Amino acid sequence: MAATLTPPGMIDITLDGQPVRVPAGTSVFDAARMNGINIPTLCHLQNQTPVGVCRLCVVDTGARVLAASCVRPVEPGMKVVTNPKKFWARARRSLNS
Repeated sequence: MAATLTPPGMIDITLDGQPVRVPAGTSVFDAARMNGINIPTLCHLQNQTPVGVCRLCVVDTGARVLAASCVRPVEPGMKVVTNPKKFWARARRSLNS
């Protein structure tokens, strides 16, 4: 998608290595869902307003910390990994202790 112009109101990002185009203002969670990528969540299952506190839906956006996908808006050129191994390894250690 980098070779073509992005239409106004749309944003090009990479989700799990795949280029995708989504409307501006879309959350990372919704962008993933629109492209067939499932991210675990509590707030969307219970029809709650997403606030990012449970951290079940965290993704790696290349930032210093993992982001709650339910409240993180997409940004042009963002590279998102929806199954961040560094999070799940830490979560497993915490659950096993």
